[in-house]
Amino acid sequence: MKTRNIVAHSDSDSMNHVTPAWLLAFLLLCLGGCASLPEDLEQTPSEGWAHPQQTMLGALIAETAPEDTSLSGVELLADPGDAFSARFAIAAFAEKTLDMQYYLWKSDLAGRLLMWRALEAADRGVRVRFLIDDIYHSGRDDVYALLDTHPNFETRVFNPMANRGAAKNLNYLANKRRLNHRMHNKIFLADNAVGVLGGRNIGNDYFGIDTNANFFDLDVLTVGQGAKEAGAAFDEYWNSRYAVPIHVLHDKTYTAQDLEAQRQLLRDTLLESDALPYALAMKAEETLENLKRWRDGLLWTKAHVEVDPLERFEGQGVSAIVKFVEEHIANIDSEIVIESAYMIPSEQGIASIKAQTDRGVRVRLLTNSLMSNNHVTAHSGYMKYRKDMLKAGAELHELRADAALREHFKANDNNDEVPAGIHTKAFVIDGEQALIGSFNFDPRSRDLNSEIGLVVSDAEFARQVLEVMDRDFHPENSYRLFLNESGKLRWELQNPDGSITVYKHDPGASIWKRMSARILSWLPIEKEL
Repeated sequence: MKTRNIVAHSDSDSMNHVTPAWLLAFLLLCLGGCASLPEDLEQTPSEGWAHPQQTMLGALIAETAPEDTSLSGVELLADPGDAFSARFAIAAFAEKTLDMQYYLWKSDLAGRLLMWRALEAADRGVRVRFLIDDIYHSGRDDVYALLDTHPNFETRVFNPMANRGAAKNLNYLANKRRLNHRMHNKIFLADNAVGVLGGRNIGNDYFGIDTNANFFDLDVLTVGQGAKEAGAAFDEYWNSRYAVPIHVLHDKTYTAQDLEAQRQLLRDTLLESDALPYALAMKAEETLENLKRWRDGLLWTKAHVEVDPLERFEGQGVSAIVKFVEEHIANIDSEIVIESAYMIPSEQGIASIKAQTDRGVRVRLLTNSLMSNNHVTAHSGYMKYRKDMLKAGAELHELRADAALREHFKANDNNDEVPAGIHTKAFVIDGEQALIGSFNFDPRSRDLNSEIGLVVSDAEFARQVLEVMDRDFHPENSYRLFLNESGKLRWELQNPDGSITVYKHDPGASIWKRMSARILSWLPIEKEL
């Protein structure tokens, strides 16, 4: 601030003219780009509720839980309505703690409804902890800082940029080595008793609500040991020096009236709930019945959380999920099936695929096509490896933007089908072990971001995941890629009448979109994707 005043009011004898306004603005932006966080981050450590069995949710689960406390209860959440309703329901019955850790939380209908649930929980005495990554956080400081004034609601921003204004992007560039590491973890956890982990961020397009485009994705609801481990993972990140309280970044005074106005805005979102393409339980009795149905359908089995070490944010530490795969890959007997939104295998990944297929392991891969991918840059990194993956012996499929499964994404009173995309991050080994989480098979997940996943070692759960994957692999939902006799890449589309259509280029994509992806693929940015 002092520097700004000196520059603005300088009348040095060495200056015989007034500094142009554009130059002042540029200098201020540069100074903002060099901003740093304060020494005192005002962080007070806290932990999730240590006695989940003493809460209503914990007691509800205990009624049908096995005696073996090392087991986890799990349920796959493939349907977007189930994934949203599960979060909405467990937040409604949280009694002690509600912990939410996300890479992205949008301010649309889905985001506001779940934030209303969270604020409602805080109003009834639940300690709410909200941990959000900073990369897509722009413009939300005011709302989150306002919620943070609630005595039971605390917001922290992970690995934040010190400058919150116009120079935020310059701040990123000036500190790229540190800020390029992002928190991609996703946890929604009540009372350390019931948690949801998986691929979904919070936003309309992750829950089948968006009228423009939606994602297929997978989450897993977990209780017992799985929920406890998710709670420990949340605490580790919450209490790290990278989790900065929002009021340290956004020092503004709010009144009780400001908070009430925000509460009313969130409450008004309930008036829009009819726009959801599925029924949402609002009454406590109905919500409780839904919870009991979920509880009775739980599969109790061996499961554990894999979460990346915090050393990732210092450019150190090995990806926990990569380490897990490396420890198990040599023991794969027959098949590995991977479904990932973004798939950039690198030369090391290609060698690993070939090593598996050479010894008879079937490798099945499904990712986005150019038209279903929401990031052309990510597709540009992937497209360079398509031929290599096929030559290495993998079976490669790409989701059709016009997949038949789009019918799941119709909004109420809207008969137009919207494009589909994959946001799933999951794999199944030998039909016996499945991982559902946030890990993409790309350099950013391997080397830069932190990730989390739940590994379920159970053939029945793996069968359920494979059933969803097989649906996505089906010809009405995906293209099969292959190399023709001349070694050219081709896309096979099986028509409803059984006939085959073969495409020479990315199906449905204009020449301009294909050219954009191709040009981006020439840039040395793969490690950033």
